[in-house]
Amino acid sequence: MINAPDVVSDRDVLLGYLQRQRDLVLWKLDGLRDSEARSVGTRTGLTIHGIVRHLMDVERSWLRRWFAGQQGVPVAGINEGYVVEPRAPGDTSLADLRAAYIQESRRCDRVVADHSLDDTGASVAHTLRWILHHLIEETARHLGHLDLLRELADGQTGEEPAPASQT
Repeated sequence: MINAPDVVSDRDVLLGYLQRQRDLVLWKLDGLRDSEARSVGTRTGLTIHGIVRHLMDVERSWLRRWFAGQQGVPVAGINEGYVVEPRAPGDTSLADLRAAYIQESRRCDRVVADHSLDDTGASVAHTLRWILHHLIEETARHLGHLDLLRELADGQTGEEPAPASQT
């Protein structure tokens, strides 16, 4: 649950929920070995590595490429302006993906900090507010996939880290 004062702005709530989802993605990776992560997937190719790569691509494409209009932004899974299903190269380590996800989130946060929630994107008709709602939904959706794949990989379950006093 987001710990927030009684009165917060829409921006604070949106950014708080997005960061919470990001933090939970990172928590789902904690302590997981690459071999365990690679041992599970779906028949259609959904993997833990692929989900993390996809979440990076989603944030990068929506915030940096389409909203801010940044040129030359690398996005691996783009198909006609749409971020396709999660995939990641087989040799990419979870540690590398984790670090890249954190870096990309920071780059995207800088874009958000420079704009109003009502600003419209450079190449999309959506406002920053709409995009942030979409990113929360997209990250939460794939966090559910990570829950299942993590349980299959090593048996770890849970909705959120235990409070420090319980660990």
